Amino acid sequence: PPVSPRHVSGSSTPVHNVAGQALTSVYQLSDEAREDFLSRHDPMQKLGLHSETALYRTTDKTYLRGGKLAGNPESCARIGLHEELAPNPYAQHYGIPEGDSRAYRPREMRASDLRDPSLNVMVGSEARDAVRGYASGNHVAVKMRLGDFLEKGGKVYSDVSAVASNGDTASALIVTL
Repeated sequence: PPVSPRHVSGSSTPVHNVAGQALTSVYQLSDEAREDFLSRHDPMQKLGLHSETALYRTTDKTYLRGGKLAGNPESCARIGLHEELAPNPYAQHYGIPEGDSRAYRPREMRASDLRDPSLNVMVGSEARDAVRGYASGNHVAVKMRLGDFLEKGGKVYSDVSAVASNGDTASALIVTL
Protein backbone atom coordinates (compact mmCIF):
# COMPACT_ATOMS: atom_id res chain seq x y z
CA PRO A 1 0.00 0.00 0.00
CA PRO A 2 1.14 3.57 -0.55
CA VAL A 3 2.80 5.49 2.23
CA SER A 4 1.08 8.61 3.52
CA PRO A 5 2.54 11.76 1.99
CA ARG A 6 5.32 13.38 4.01
CA HIS A 7 4.19 15.67 6.82
CA VAL A 8 6.25 18.68 7.72
CA SER A 9 5.34 20.49 10.90
CA GLY A 10 6.84 22.92 13.35
CA SER A 11 9.82 22.36 15.58
CA SER A 12 10.33 18.98 17.16
CA THR A 13 12.07 18.01 20.37
CA PRO A 14 15.21 15.90 19.78
CA VAL A 15 14.69 12.25 20.63
CA HIS A 16 18.00 10.34 20.52
CA ASN A 17 21.39 10.84 19.00
CA VAL A 18 23.11 8.69 16.42
CA ALA A 19 26.56 9.95 15.50
CA GLY A 20 25.67 13.27 17.13
CA GLN A 21 22.49 13.77 15.10
CA ALA A 22 19.15 14.01 16.94
CA LEU A 23 16.49 11.66 15.61
CA THR A 24 13.20 13.51 15.24
CA SER A 25 12.10 12.17 11.86
CA VAL A 26 11.37 8.67 10.64
CA TYR A 27 13.52 9.57 7.62
CA GLN A 28 16.59 9.62 9.88
CA LEU A 29 16.16 5.90 10.61
CA SER A 30 17.82 3.21 8.50
CA ASP A 31 15.73 2.00 5.57
CA GLU A 32 14.86 -1.21 7.40
CA ALA A 33 13.94 0.55 10.66
CA ARG A 34 11.89 3.17 8.77
CA GLU A 35 9.94 0.49 6.87
CA ASP A 36 9.25 -1.36 10.12
CA PHE A 37 8.16 1.82 11.94
CA LEU A 38 5.85 2.93 9.13
CA SER A 39 4.33 -0.53 8.75
CA ARG A 40 3.29 -0.31 12.41
CA HIS A 41 2.32 3.37 12.62
CA ASP A 42 1.38 4.80 9.19
CA PRO A 43 -2.38 4.10 8.90
CA MET A 44 -2.06 3.78 5.12
CA GLN A 45 0.26 0.79 5.56
CA LYS A 46 -0.97 -0.56 8.89
CA LEU A 47 -4.61 -0.74 7.73
CA GLY A 48 -3.92 -1.39 4.04
CA LEU A 49 -5.71 1.78 2.95
CA HIS A 50 -5.88 2.94 -0.67
CA SER A 51 -7.68 5.55 -2.75
CA GLU A 52 -10.91 3.52 -2.92
CA THR A 53 -11.11 2.95 0.84
CA ALA A 54 -14.48 4.06 2.24
CA LEU A 55 -14.45 6.53 5.14
CA TYR A 56 -17.46 7.20 7.36
CA ARG A 57 -18.46 9.94 9.76
CA THR A 58 -21.57 11.41 11.31
CA THR A 59 -22.21 15.11 10.97
CA ASP A 60 -24.93 17.67 11.49
CA LYS A 61 -26.77 18.36 8.23
CA THR A 62 -25.88 22.05 8.52
CA TYR A 63 -22.24 21.17 7.72
CA LEU A 64 -23.21 19.56 4.41
CA ARG A 65 -23.28 22.03 1.53
CA GLY A 66 -23.67 20.79 -2.02
CA GLY A 67 -22.52 17.31 -1.04
CA LYS A 68 -19.33 18.65 0.56
CA LEU A 69 -18.18 18.84 4.18
CA ALA A 70 -16.20 21.58 5.85
CA GLY A 71 -13.16 20.55 7.89
CA ASN A 72 -12.89 21.30 11.58
CA PRO A 73 -10.04 23.72 12.38
CA GLU A 74 -10.79 23.36 16.13
CA SER A 75 -10.62 19.56 16.49
CA CYS A 76 -9.66 18.39 19.98
CA ALA A 77 -8.55 14.98 18.68
CA ARG A 78 -4.96 13.89 19.27
CA ILE A 79 -3.12 12.40 16.35
CA GLY A 80 -0.03 10.27 15.90
CA LEU A 81 2.47 11.93 13.56
CA HIS A 82 3.87 8.73 12.09
CA GLU A 83 6.73 10.58 10.37
CA GLU A 84 7.96 12.26 13.55
CA LEU A 85 9.66 10.39 16.36
CA ALA A 86 9.16 10.49 20.11
CA PRO A 87 11.02 8.22 22.52
CA ASN A 88 9.33 4.97 23.50
CA PRO A 89 9.27 5.21 27.31
CA TYR A 90 9.78 1.43 27.61
CA ALA A 91 12.71 1.10 25.20
CA GLN A 92 15.44 1.47 27.81
CA HIS A 93 13.69 -0.93 30.20
CA TYR A 94 13.59 -3.61 27.49
CA GLY A 95 17.09 -2.86 26.23
CA ILE A 96 15.96 -1.69 22.81
CA PRO A 97 18.87 0.19 21.22
CA GLU A 98 18.67 3.65 19.68
CA GLY A 99 18.01 3.45 15.96
CA ASP A 100 15.77 0.38 16.35
CA SER A 101 12.25 1.28 15.21
CA ARG A 102 10.83 -0.03 18.49
CA ALA A 103 12.80 2.62 20.42
CA TYR A 104 10.35 5.24 19.14
CA ARG A 105 6.68 6.00 18.86
CA PRO A 106 4.92 8.64 16.75
CA ARG A 107 5.01 12.14 18.20
CA GLU A 108 1.50 13.21 19.22
CA MET A 109 -0.23 16.54 18.81
CA ARG A 110 -3.70 18.05 18.63
CA ALA A 111 -5.32 17.88 15.20
CA SER A 112 -6.19 21.56 15.59
CA ASP A 113 -2.44 22.33 15.46
CA LEU A 114 -2.20 21.00 11.90
CA ARG A 115 -1.97 23.59 9.16
CA ASP A 116 -5.10 22.26 7.45
CA PRO A 117 -8.65 21.66 8.72
CA SER A 118 -9.43 18.02 9.40
CA LEU A 119 -12.25 15.53 9.73
CA ASN A 120 -12.64 12.69 12.21
CA VAL A 121 -13.55 9.56 10.24
CA MET A 122 -13.88 5.83 10.77
CA VAL A 123 -12.58 3.09 8.51
CA GLY A 124 -12.96 -0.69 8.58
CA SER A 125 -15.54 -3.43 8.14
CA GLU A 126 -17.67 -2.15 11.04
CA ALA A 127 -17.04 1.59 10.53
CA ARG A 128 -20.39 2.29 8.88
CA ASP A 129 -22.29 0.65 11.72
CA ALA A 130 -20.12 2.45 14.28
CA VAL A 131 -21.07 5.90 12.96
CA ARG A 132 -24.72 5.06 12.28
CA GLY A 133 -25.34 4.92 16.02
CA TYR A 134 -24.75 8.68 16.14
CA ALA A 135 -27.00 9.49 13.15
CA SER A 136 -30.29 10.85 14.46
CA GLY A 137 -32.24 14.08 14.32
CA ASN A 138 -30.15 16.54 12.33
CA HIS A 139 -27.15 14.20 12.19
CA VAL A 140 -26.52 12.00 9.17
CA ALA A 141 -23.97 9.29 8.40
CA VAL A 142 -21.74 10.21 5.47
CA LYS A 143 -19.62 7.91 3.29
CA MET A 144 -16.54 9.34 1.58
CA ARG A 145 -13.74 8.01 -0.63
CA LEU A 146 -10.20 8.32 0.78
CA GLY A 147 -8.82 9.12 -2.68
CA ASP A 148 -10.85 12.33 -2.76
CA PHE A 149 -8.72 13.59 0.14
CA LEU A 150 -5.39 12.16 -1.05
CA GLU A 151 -5.80 13.58 -4.56
CA LYS A 152 -6.12 17.08 -3.06
CA GLY A 153 -3.00 16.67 -0.92
CA GLY A 154 -4.83 15.43 2.18
CA LYS A 155 -2.99 13.44 4.81
CA VAL A 156 -4.08 10.53 7.01
CA TYR A 157 -3.28 10.20 10.72
CA SER A 158 -4.30 7.81 13.47
CA ASP A 159 -6.69 9.38 15.97
CA VAL A 160 -4.95 8.27 19.16
CA SER A 161 -7.59 9.90 21.39
CA ALA A 162 -10.60 8.09 19.92
CA VAL A 163 -12.65 5.92 22.24
CA ALA A 164 -14.64 4.13 19.52
CA SER A 165 -11.60 2.82 17.64
CA ASN A 166 -10.83 -0.84 18.16
CA GLY A 167 -8.07 -1.06 15.55
CA ASP A 168 -9.54 -4.27 14.18
CA THR A 169 -12.96 -3.72 12.62
CA ALA A 170 -13.30 0.05 13.08
CA SER A 171 -10.38 2.46 13.29
CA ALA A 172 -10.61 6.18 13.98
CA LEU A 173 -8.57 8.41 11.70
CA ILE A 174 -8.07 12.09 11.05
CA VAL A 175 -7.92 13.19 7.42
CA THR A 176 -6.86 16.67 6.37
CA LEU A 177 -8.51 18.66 3.63
